[in-house]
Amino acid sequence: MASYAPSVLFALLSATTAAAQGLTWAPTPLVDQHYPTPSDAPPKVWPDTPAYERGPQTGYNQCNSTTEGQDSLCQTMYFNGLDDFCLWAPPQPNTTIADAEGEVVAWCTKKGYGTRIMTEGTIKGAQLLKSNDYWMLTGIIDQTKLYIQDGDYGGELDSGSQDGRGNPIGGLVYSTAFNTSVYQVNWWTEFIGNNQFCIKICNPDSPNQSGYCQHTLDRIGLGYNCPSKYTVGGGYQEGEFEVCDTQNMAIVGEYTDASGATQSYAQPAESLGPITTVPYQPTTVASSNCQQTASSVLFSQLLAGSGTTSGAAPTGSAGASGSQTGTASGSKVTGSTASGSKSSTGASPSATGNGASPLAAGSAISAVVGALALAAFL
Repeated sequence: MASYAPSVLFALLSATTAAAQGLTWAPTPLVDQHYPTPSDAPPKVWPDTPAYERGPQTGYNQCNSTTEGQDSLCQTMYFNGLDDFCLWAPPQPNTTIADAEGEVVAWCTKKGYGTRIMTEGTIKGAQLLKSNDYWMLTGIIDQTKLYIQDGDYGGELDSGSQDGRGNPIGGLVYSTAFNTSVYQVNWWTEFIGNNQFCIKICNPDSPNQSGYCQHTLDRIGLGYNCPSKYTVGGGYQEGEFEVCDTQNMAIVGEYTDASGATQSYAQPAESLGPITTVPYQPTTVASSNCQQTASSVLFSQLLAGSGTTSGAAPTGSAGASGSQTGTASGSKVTGSTASGSKSSTGASPSATGNGASPLAAGSAISAVVGALALAAFL
């Protein structure tokens, strides 16, 4: 069997699946598109033309003071710390992640990015785990304040997706986590729903960025992809906010079997029905140097009230300067809405084999692993 790097194998499997689904695979996948700083971002990663089978991009990537507010369609997000991060969530109230995965927009804890701003009471508790290879933030939320339908188990949003264009389509992520200034992170993943969330970004210089932030195990949920005290460890309380150093988790999907051999779990195709068993249990890894901070100190810029009132709507060609994202067009997107590929609502807690409420489902990228059997013979 030929040997392939993880990113090459991911692209091979995803392209195979996209072809099988009748999707047009992106000529340059989102994970391979480089816009080093926010000022390098195009108006849209995937413009309105030509028409793609999934798309066009409904939001925009150049965001500034003219696009900031509760009507923003900014699809550029930031993750700089426990007090300064964004989450992808729907642009319209009472929406499931399955119905909005291609069109979600950035909701942030701080102003200045040209995005929507979270409201008070959105974040109920969170833990940021930092390693040299990745940052992972998990926690509990009131998802209705992010326009996610009450009771929705949600799913995965990531820089891969079923056609390489990302979910949201064209979504960009920037961070100071691995650089002294804001810099693009190409491999990232978010799970959100069931009033839980995880946002994980991987160091662009890490040889394992495609492993720690891989996109092919969405249906087995939050615990397996983002193991923390909020997802599998237990013992947390609402109102806790902490930052910890951490050892690296195992590459997502890798485990040691009874004989001591390292195995890699392949998620079955969704067409085969619900996942009823997984051959291993997710576990947390050791953390240290944990520091707790009060939410009142962390989140001083959240909006009061429901946050449903309109902010400044994006206007024309703004070209505003001085924003944290650099100059931007600020053009509000009109035209057709991308339907995206729908997520399933996922397995019940018993289907994942652990006691944590799963955040299974995610995007249709799960179909990627259906090509694993083919890849085994390459």
